[in-house]
Amino acid sequence: MDVVVIGGGIGGLEFIKEYGRDVTLIEPKDKMVCQAFLPEYLVGKVEEDEITIEISEFCDKNGVNWVRDEAIEIRDGKVITSGDELDFDLAVISIGAKPFTFENTYNLGDLESAKACKRALECAERVVVIGSGATGVECAFELREMGLDVILVEYLERVLPAFSFKVSNFVAKLMEREGIEVLTSCKVLGVNEFVETSKGDIECDTAISCAGVIPNSIGGLRYERGIVVDEFLRAKEKVFAIGDCAKVCVDNKVATKTAYEAEMQARNTAKNIERIKRGEKLLKHKVRSSLDRPISFVTLARGRAILIYKGVFISRPMGILYRLKKRIMNEFMKRYR
Repeated sequence: MDVVVIGGGIGGLEFIKEYGRDVTLIEPKDKMVCQAFLPEYLVGKVEEDEITIEISEFCDKNGVNWVRDEAIEIRDGKVITSGDELDFDLAVISIGAKPFTFENTYNLGDLESAKACKRALECAERVVVIGSGATGVECAFELREMGLDVILVEYLERVLPAFSFKVSNFVAKLMEREGIEVLTSCKVLGVNEFVETSKGDIECDTAISCAGVIPNSIGGLRYERGIVVDEFLRAKEKVFAIGDCAKVCVDNKVATKTAYEAEMQARNTAKNIERIKRGEKLLKHKVRSSLDRPISFVTLARGRAILIYKGVFISRPMGILYRLKKRIMNEFMKRYR
């Protein structure tokens, strides 16, 4: 049975590890980057080789046929790439998401973008971070520890708006103590010589967009702010979609765009492909980290982190939580080496 995996991010590589069979991977990039490490990468706490996986080495170790190309469309049992067509019996789409960005800003959408941002920060003194989700908050704390003046701009009424008011208030007070300026209920209108906002222009040397992500799409599949899938993570017959590119809602639980959810979706898909081969009933995916009960570590620089586990906020001891997060992420990366 010909199984094609489109996308070499966390979901795609985890599926391959779990499935344990010969597959074809279609991926144009030569490295998988763990984006959770990028705020620390910006300030030199981790190096490139610590946060990336070489696709060629991964494929060699796992017996994977790597097609270094970009998939454009799914059509009639074929993957149409920019240079070829590949037949498949089953396909797994894991093409991730791209950052929502403003012109004239940097972002952490991929390794090359993070490298460009890191270079810009070498001569910066005053930085605006746009968006106060987990990545924006982590960037703000890391840059402040680095000694930069940091202004965090958030469109909604509080920082970390995806989490509880308790989490938001805790982090906002910590930001205030450390001298991070926070502007909430503030809309960014554009970025030119200044960051133009609904509350006035902000001078800065560098602006970084951390304002969320837009799921990637591929021709031939239904897309509504993500590739639409059913409770088994199928986008259509014999085609699954997992990770940040997929719009996953099972039993009224909307999945978060996290590495943990991508990993769980990949494992469920591997089990279901085995069940298809045996002619068995598919297993419904169980959302572990949902928008209403998320699971997330948020790093706050200076060796600190907080944990939100299924809606429960754990803020102490922050040093131990940071070390726990680092250990989990390092073990996670080792799985693919």
